[in-house]
Amino acid sequence: MEITVKQYMERQPGNPKVQETDQFYLWIALRLAKLWDESPWLRGLADDVRCDVVLAVTGYYQDVVADGGLWRSFTRLHSERYGTPLPHYGRGEEYVDYELNLDDVRYVIWWTIAGEAGSEAFAPLDKELEALALAFHKLLDEEYERAPVPRQFCIASEVDLDNPVDAQRIYDYAYWLYWRSFLLRPSSQAVMERAMPQAHAIIERAGQSDARPLLQELNERLMFSEPAGPIPLSTAQWLRLIVDDQLP
Repeated sequence: MEITVKQYMERQPGNPKVQETDQFYLWIALRLAKLWDESPWLRGLADDVRCDVVLAVTGYYQDVVADGGLWRSFTRLHSERYGTPLPHYGRGEEYVDYELNLDDVRYVIWWTIAGEAGSEAFAPLDKELEALALAFHKLLDEEYERAPVPRQFCIASEVDLDNPVDAQRIYDYAYWLYWRSFLLRPSSQAVMERAMPQAHAIIERAGQSDARPLLQELNERLMFSEPAGPIPLSTAQWLRLIVDDQLP
């Protein structure tokens, strides 16, 4: 499996600006990819799906190291609504809120695969999934204490949703959150699939080059109208949950 710098950067808040920590986390992603390539687990998955999984796990890791707020907000809301921090898995004795956890890694792997193959195609308690999560978690845990803080994941703590001065940063964060983040991307891709007939119609009417601003408008409409995430929320609700600490 190949993971390019471009693929890694597309999942980063603030892309295309390169951060000092990117070299470390790209190295983590490449190590996870190599580990999986050398393992017997879930090898029937296509390389593009496995690449998405590796980048999602890397994104989760960055968010937890930075305490960026996305994972914290999701698990807190899930605990508030359903009594456990994650779907499918109970709270184990070793689970620590908002830290690196084995079940978090296992869930991120499952959620990403489910976004590609459909939730019915893969069991959350699959034994190969568990083995892969154990291997990934071991690698991540070994580097956890020396992992540098990826500041690009801390945007939520640096903006005010009601301050017009922050409008562009908020929009950029919202766009990343909905279309690129490890948590919302698996479901937002399904939103895009459903909208493909609209996109094709726009291209047919306007032509490939002239369609770009219209396709961007379509992306924005979807982003602000279609819920996404393991707990389906609108982009505005996710922003309030992450930035303002307000439960929907």
